[in-house]
Amino acid sequence: MIKIVDFSNSKKPDKRYRITLEFSDGKMKSWDFGAKDGSTYIDHSDIVKRDNYWRRHCANPIENYRIKNNIPSASLFSARLLWGESNDLTDNLVELQKLLNK
Repeated sequence: MIKIVDFSNSKKPDKRYRITLEFSDGKMKSWDFGAKDGSTYIDHSDIVKRDNYWRRHCANPIENYRIKNNIPSASLFSARLLWGESNDLTDNLVELQKLLNK
């Protein structure tokens, strides 16, 4: 089981968010992701831009593998949280938590 234990603004100057997960063995790991001054689906709600994001990032075999297999990574978090089904970050966090435990 994987649990989202923290979600906050990143302390890195070039990143937007930080997510911390706790794994079933009790270990925790954090990732910083999202460009600090980037505009994403949660900002503009533009479906065409979201679809283009998904096409671009799923064309990269490594990112595609991580996203499609729900492997914790900056790629997964950007795709599911910033460019997810909803333009509401809270809704996307709920969906990500479900995906992490499939």
